[in-house]
Amino acid sequence: MEKKRLGIIGLGRLGFEHASNIHHNIHEAELTAVCSVVEKELETAKEHFNPEIITKNYRDLFDTEKLDGIVIATNSQTHCEIICAAVEAGVKNIYTEKPLGLSMDEIVKIKETVESAEGLIFQVGYNHRFDKNLMEAKQKIDDGFIGKPILIRMESRDQAGIEEFIVKFSPTSGGFIADMMTHDYDTARWFTGSEADTIYGVGGVYAYEGLKACNDMDNTSILMKFKNGVMVILTASRNSAYGYHAPMEIFGTEGSIKVGDFSYNTKNHYMNKDGINRKCSEWFYEYWQDTYKAEMADFVACVCEKREPKVNYLDGFKAVEWAILADKAVKNGEIVKLD
Repeated sequence: MEKKRLGIIGLGRLGFEHASNIHHNIHEAELTAVCSVVEKELETAKEHFNPEIITKNYRDLFDTEKLDGIVIATNSQTHCEIICAAVEAGVKNIYTEKPLGLSMDEIVKIKETVESAEGLIFQVGYNHRFDKNLMEAKQKIDDGFIGKPILIRMESRDQAGIEEFIVKFSPTSGGFIADMMTHDYDTARWFTGSEADTIYGVGGVYAYEGLKACNDMDNTSILMKFKNGVMVILTASRNSAYGYHAPMEIFGTEGSIKVGDFSYNTKNHYMNKDGINRKCSEWFYEYWQDTYKAEMADFVACVCEKREPKVNYLDGFKAVEWAILADKAVKNGEIVKLD
């Protein structure tokens, strides 16, 4: 089978990860083109991947005769512009990182643009759906292992010590809830097969004082009731002193499933007079690394098989819609109802 030729726009922390997976790990695809406005990123990509096309203009990747699809991994504030331009230029296979957009106007525009295109394969980067442990847990729930789901609890804690990066990243990220917590909301939608009905939350700046000037947060807790009655609790933090941590529990009428109680990165235990020690993952890339490969491989499979992705534009739309309302609930201290 002839390899699918992909181009990637954006070569930052996650863009480079996707580029590397396409080049090294996905045999059905080849990295034909790279685009970045940062010269150093282009030089690094040339050294590591030697792509045919290297450019600073993302529109150069819309040539459907040279490329079978594109991957958008730029900063969040550019997603809407690039997505709409690509669809309007006739690009038929698009993967984009989340969030889909930063406002209701943006995601409505994207939704209308995507829906106007025939034969478009469009995938959004909610990689947690490709985690083998979560997929197994979801299947057990579907099989009735815990009876009727009552409560889902998820925690997402980034490692501490990256205040300078987080403060710099905040203005272009869409904010803490959109950037980090929509992963968990998407997982909740997937596990419940439902949408949130009411949202209440609290949060603020507890560790990184620079976020106050960005009107952002570093710790948040959100409580929701979904339309099918399931209660969902999401908590998130930017400053976990012991490393990355992402446990989850699904509690039901007949049992419970726990996933990742501790995000260990080793099987080793170290024991001495100070007690027992075991290291956690230091970075979310490390914990979710296999899912980045899996989601990109599935995107290529969708292109080859001309099938709908597991995470489509509507999933991306719902996640941002929720984030906007959840941000309002937390910052205003009110209960928000979704219509």
